[in-house]
Amino acid sequence: MRSTAKLSAAAVSAGLGVTVFMTGGSAMAAGPSADAAAASEAAAQPAAQQRLGSFFVHLGQHNQGQLTNQTVTKAQADAQAPRIEGPAQTIYSLNPAFVKGDAGATVARFSHMAVSARSASGQQATMWLNKNNKSWLVWNITSGSDETAYAAKAAGGTVFTEPQINAWYRLADGRVTGLNDTAVASVGKAGVTVAAYQRLVHTRYADKLPGSQYARSGRLGGFSPSTGVSKPAPDRGPAPALLALGAGGAVAAAAGIAVARRRRVQE
Repeated sequence: MRSTAKLSAAAVSAGLGVTVFMTGGSAMAAGPSADAAAASEAAAQPAAQQRLGSFFVHLGQHNQGQLTNQTVTKAQADAQAPRIEGPAQTIYSLNPAFVKGDAGATVARFSHMAVSARSASGQQATMWLNKNNKSWLVWNITSGSDETAYAAKAAGGTVFTEPQINAWYRLADGRVTGLNDTAVASVGKAGVTVAAYQRLVHTRYADKLPGSQYARSGRLGGFSPSTGVSKPAPDRGPAPALLALGAGGAVAAAAGIAVARRRRVQE
């Protein structure tokens, strides 16, 4: 599966800004898999479906080169006839404590629940949900179905993302193996041991976590999956890739946090 442009409902207009949400930092082993049914039920509620229908309207406008800041009527949203596809999937993301090398830190930690949906015209989207007290709430929608498709490949292991480079991995039997081209470029076709992967991500991000000089300088750079060497980039304010590794579990709304191709569409 190749990476494609991802469109998110989290920002005011396509390609502008990064919306950051603070979520809990549950350890990987403590992910809320038992709440999958509740997350799916929340995604199917009328308000969530109306929001999803509006997203599909704007996605269609974007694909046709139209402005996406127009008001969507209820009739327009209803015409999209969005429907849920498959069960909610638990999404895990690279753990900053693991990056730092903290003793006992899991490789990844819970990020959000993801529910796939499809419109009447065949467009795909993924709803992201997190728990607020006892209720699951939709806090973002992205185009495509990468999150749920990769999560479904766990096969007894744990699937997680390294969002800074849009890589998806499977962790099983003490090895980290790649599920998409970027991940394979990162760890090779045979994968690497957990210890080797920790050294790899430590090299990439340890000096760029919140509180570091890099983060305080507000620089934003790309990362080469094979070398982890930062590439020069214009100063664009605080680096969202680094915010994603914050102690509070900051998650940039479009999933591929430092990947420029993940643009956004207004709901």
